[in-house]
Amino acid sequence: MERITQHYVFHFEQNSLSERDIEEIASLQEECYNFIRNCLGTEADGVIHYHLYDSPEEVGRQYAITHDEEEEEPCNAFTLPNSLSKDGMNHIYAVYNDKVQCIGLHEDAHLISYSFGRPTSKFVREGLAMFFDRYWWGIDNYLWTLWYLQEHGSIPAIKELLQNDTFDEYDETVTYPISGAFTSYLMERYGNSQYVDFFKASVNDADQAFEAVFGETLETIEESFLCHVKMFRLRSEVRELMNQAYNKR
Repeated sequence: MERITQHYVFHFEQNSLSERDIEEIASLQEECYNFIRNCLGTEADGVIHYHLYDSPEEVGRQYAITHDEEEEEPCNAFTLPNSLSKDGMNHIYAVYNDKVQCIGLHEDAHLISYSFGRPTSKFVREGLAMFFDRYWWGIDNYLWTLWYLQEHGSIPAIKELLQNDTFDEYDETVTYPISGAFTSYLMERYGNSQYVDFFKASVNDADQAFEAVFGETLETIEESFLCHVKMFRLRSEVRELMNQAYNKR
């Protein structure tokens, strides 16, 4: 079944939870689209096809099909931009059931931002999406970064996380909140317009883009970022929630 709106074509199964909630889903995603568009000053390159499924297994099966992979791994959501899809259209595949509802800002931020180009670095791509999400497991990205600093004494160097091999070595519980917090810092310190210039410049070389756009080395920016994070405070009850969430991952 389909529901067409200004920026989306929603695909869903008959008699599914997504069919029941489709008007609310469509309204939410249009609000998300407009918020991201206004923040970044750009539109997605074409309509977004939003595919809603009942289970992570089905979304994982779609990932395997669209990426020509034999192995199917359960997945909650993924984005397939028009530059990579076989039909030249933008796609989002997401779980929508009683327990998991992968709707909102994250995947849409990917597709809309890719109108500037698609950075090679996962840290940059996921960082912008996590900037819009703001939270990981209901707790602010900055607080997760602070928690990791305090629990482990340091965080992985941003220069290293810009490399996809290194980014993939770490649990997403580490990489996603840190990338989101760092992107928030860049947005707040330099402004949306200059960040967009950085995002465009990072399409080919994120490492060099820092000094080229912000006029400071990555090492200097990272040092200021860590000082900023250390200004925050973790309440004991929040820390306990974070410990429990991290240990259950």
